[in-house]
Amino acid sequence: MIDKIKKLFKKEHDPVSDEEKLKIIEASSKLVGPGVFYSTIIVIASFLPVFLLTGMEGKLFSPLAYTKSFILIVDAFFAITLTPVLISFLLKGKLRPEEKNPINKKLESIYTPVLTFCLKWRKSVLAVNIIALLVGVFMYTRLGSEFMPPLDEGSILFMPVTLPDVSNSEVKRILQVQDKLIKSVPEVAHVLGKAGRANTATDNSPVSMIETIILLKPQNEWRSNLTKNDIITEINNKLQIPGVTNGFTQPIINRINMLSTGIRTDVGIKIYGESLDTIDVLSQKIKKALISFYKISRLHYYTLLILQLFFFLSC
Repeated sequence: MIDKIKKLFKKEHDPVSDEEKLKIIEASSKLVGPGVFYSTIIVIASFLPVFLLTGMEGKLFSPLAYTKSFILIVDAFFAITLTPVLISFLLKGKLRPEEKNPINKKLESIYTPVLTFCLKWRKSVLAVNIIALLVGVFMYTRLGSEFMPPLDEGSILFMPVTLPDVSNSEVKRILQVQDKLIKSVPEVAHVLGKAGRANTATDNSPVSMIETIILLKPQNEWRSNLTKNDIITEINNKLQIPGVTNGFTQPIINRINMLSTGIRTDVGIKIYGESLDTIDVLSQKIKKALISFYKISRLHYYTLLILQLFFFLSC
């Protein structure tokens, strides 16, 4: 291959004529075209696991995989069509052999020994790759079912709900009291809350639903031996207001959960029905069964106008 490339730079005239230059560009394009095509296929194939993701992981990473794949396809198309045309117009002056290019010469000095070694010890290289593949399969069988572990966003989203028939003045008073109590925690830097829906068509929250974003101070300014869960527990203990059911999550993961399932927490139970009394009876039975679980720290429910009930389990 190297000899073939060097022959392309053997020219009768200096500088080369336009016809000879076009022949060199054509031959070079034919030489790198298959490599560009197959390398693009390999990179796109590496995204196949991302295309198979579902749920929250699929919603997060599939746009990245599709965007990257489309860019690679367009890039490969332009590399074998538009690039040779641009080279024919922009490449001027004397063409120098590849070995006189210091960058190519340095890269070739690194790449050639590695390629020579791999070709000399073909069976060993294949054996190492097969072993690595088997190790990857073994590690895959030991992976958990959760693709994305919980991430600490550095802030807290406090989402309490109150009675559906609450008035605007009362929910405003509750919001002010909650913000004042939350701000009294030393680790809290800023508090911003809203009641009801925002000025957007994508937010259909009722007045009884409050959303408060709690921004925490840097962790080095916290009290000693204090964790984020301790701060949430302290805030929850301060906000024991009659008629208000507290709920804690994080801003980003809450939006993802709401888009994926319509539920504000990672685990939830939906009960649909036409009778509110029947739904209430079933909800009490389910609540008694679930409250005995070890890792359930908070359990609450509420009924929406479309007569469906959501259970929220904070684990």
